[in-house]
Amino acid sequence: MSEYMRKLLILGATASEISLIKRAKEYGCYVIVTDNHEDWTMSPAKYAADEAWNVSWADIDALERLCREHGVEGATAGYSEFRVESLIRLCRRMGFPCYINEEQLAVTRDKIQFKEMCRRCGVPTVREYASPAEVDRFPVIVKPVDRAGSIGISVATGPASLDQAYAYAMEMSVSKRVIIEDFIQNGVKVDFYYGVEDGEITLLSCCGTINAKDNGTERVVQSAWLYPMQLSPEHVEPADAAMRHMIRRMGVQYGCIFFSGFADPSGELSFFECGFRLEGAHQYGYVERRGLVNFLDIFIQHAMTGSTCAIRRPAVQEPEMKCVTVNLYAGEGTIAAIRGMEQIAAMEDCSLALIQSRVGVCCRADKAILTKVGMFAFCHPSPARLRQDVERAYELFSVTDEAGRDMLYDRIDTRQIETWWNREEAWQ
Repeated sequence: MSEYMRKLLILGATASEISLIKRAKEYGCYVIVTDNHEDWTMSPAKYAADEAWNVSWADIDALERLCREHGVEGATAGYSEFRVESLIRLCRRMGFPCYINEEQLAVTRDKIQFKEMCRRCGVPTVREYASPAEVDRFPVIVKPVDRAGSIGISVATGPASLDQAYAYAMEMSVSKRVIIEDFIQNGVKVDFYYGVEDGEITLLSCCGTINAKDNGTERVVQSAWLYPMQLSPEHVEPADAAMRHMIRRMGVQYGCIFFSGFADPSGELSFFECGFRLEGAHQYGYVERRGLVNFLDIFIQHAMTGSTCAIRRPAVQEPEMKCVTVNLYAGEGTIAAIRGMEQIAAMEDCSLALIQSRVGVCCRADKAILTKVGMFAFCHPSPARLRQDVERAYELFSVTDEAGRDMLYDRIDTRQIETWWNREEAWQ
């Protein structure tokens, strides 16, 4: 290791952290990852890092000691509010820069606090119910207030299933609190992503969602995200202004914050949660190809320097750039083989090719969210080209069980890609 390489600690070592590791290395960082798995097949990012510790990211005492012994100069975390909570504690102990504080985390991890802040700032929200007794129409979606990644979610279509969904959400909630909201069936799920540097807010992207065909009210599997989402300015501009006001009111100075909600058939927007961390859509490649900042850089540079002055910014703006991100979920069975992702990664338009599961995982089909095997994404200005890319990727990819049966839960109708952006009035 060069004596000039600065050491960055990343809390977490899942497959999702691999791109963060690679990006930090591009900036000359010596990257250390940590979690408590001694079996590194459970923590594939350990193979990609310069160094790996088999220490829980929640063991702050041990991490403080190791950081001091190894000369670590900064830390970051992503993809989990629990890891971000540990990051705040560790950075305080070590005197490291930290993009987030406890108050900001509380608003973005607690769905009830989030909606209370939305109402104060004028951000429209999805209708909610204070208790099961108040539910006067179905279906409703039932969630722990303090979990992300769709953990603990169920859709209830009547009183009996509401009782089951409420019990399941309560079981999965850390704080033992549950939120019940209208289940939006006729709208499109949307996500808005904002980057913040020294208090300056930039809308990085906005996407819409294609849900799996066989979801019904049993599941909430999102099979694809398409960027940008075209929406009417009359609906988006007030919501965008309100979300920016909320970000400023929270005192956010650095990082990436995203808002999730729905656009109804008329274009009206309503939101139900947000996150202030690295996000699981992994659309930094698209954002960079469009000509905006790769938001991995915000987290890396702030962790190491307390600022983002050294970020490398794209020289070319591509405002017409589009992106399709496809999620790959497994149905019932045990994974025996995952194939094709290396060939997908080699495709010219590919901006993401990520395997998130592994051989031997037993997949169940009795929950609202299935096992996520991986995801791929393509970027290009042409919808026709993107459709071809996705169709080719579907040909290359396979996940099969021990009998050789196809386990892929859903494949989107790729014709939707060509017509997605065919709207007369568009905000982006």
